[in-house]
Amino acid sequence: MIRPVLTSLICLMTGVSAVAAETTTNARELAETQLLAKWVGLPEEQFKLANIYYLGNGVPRDYTEAAKWFRLAADQGLAKSQHMMGVLYDRGEGVPADAVKAVAWYRQAGERGYVPAQFELGNKYASGEGIPQNYAEAYVWFSLAAASGHAMARKERDRFARKLSNEAIIAAQRSAAQLFEKIQQDQTKG
Repeated sequence: MIRPVLTSLICLMTGVSAVAAETTTNARELAETQLLAKWVGLPEEQFKLANIYYLGNGVPRDYTEAAKWFRLAADQGLAKSQHMMGVLYDRGEGVPADAVKAVAWYRQAGERGYVPAQFELGNKYASGEGIPQNYAEAYVWFSLAAASGHAMARKERDRFARKLSNEAIIAAQRSAAQLFEKIQQDQTKG
């Protein structure tokens, strides 16, 4: 709903007819998306633009430009952009590789309920990369992702359960349940 209105506004401001706007090229769509992302500051539009650069969809792949747009959306609380910032720092794409920053971004997205970030945070706790190794915490984050149907998280949770005492599993399950409840409450507020 909002995109057609904004596209019409852009057409009026740039002198492009609505018919021409409907048959735009990738470059034109990119320009419109950039305008929407900048003028309106919509995190979803910023995320779309970041993905265009990240994947090289109709433009040359540019991780630095992708990181700029992912960061804008992430700073506004868009969990999937926060997750992508973690990915970028993990891989050193568009930003310097930094496992500690990757963990921080994964945590932000994971605490918002973003399942892929929860899984990655479980992996970080399991490996000790960017954070002290902690199998019980890995179990917590894998449990959260598994509760949302992430099959690999379920396997990893079960694998780490074999490395923990019964008491540690009970404590981790309690921690996961509390975190799950907090995420649910935050989602209903937002």
